Amino acid sequence: MNSKFLYFKVIIAFFLLLFASCENKKQRSVYIDFESEPTSSLNSTEVPFKEVGGVKLVHVKVNGVGWDMIFDTGCSGTLLSLSEARYLATKGLLLEEDNLGVAHSRIADGSIVENMVVNLRQVSIITNDGGTIDCYNVKATVSNNINAPLLLGNAVLKEVAYDYTIDEANSVILFNVK
Repeated sequence: MNSKFLYFKVIIAFFLLLFASCENKKQRSVYIDFESEPTSSLNSTEVPFKEVGGVKLVHVKVNGVGWDMIFDTGCSGTLLSLSEARYLATKGLLLEEDNLGVAHSRIADGSIVENMVVNLRQVSIITNDGGTIDCYNVKATVSNNINAPLLLGNAVLKEVAYDYTIDEANSVILFNVK
């Protein structure tokens, strides 16, 4: 049996077996639904980052689970590793109906890989004031590599902000939120 297929079967088995819920308390939120068109300009919001190894990390909650993700303007989408997807599935936060199928991607070495595509029901970027920028129904790629970095790419960034400015001196990203 193909090992990639076996990994997908394991993930789907988790989707079927485990259910849970989580509570997400927040102070101030901006809501973005990827299935709707933006309506109007709201305001500017600061998102803190920390720089590690030359990359900027922002704190994000994916379906209620907090992780630091690489703020990656060179990445077209959102990427989770198989490890994070398994964790969400075991907690009941990634369900069978969130599995959107597979996609083929060309990676840096030029080879083509097949990855699972999932719907993340909520991706919340944590702001400087403890609030969130909430994005709903975010399509994300799940890398078969359990050590793949978590990437927050342009699919989310283009939806949440008209533009953004990186303030290196204060370690914040200023989002002009839609």
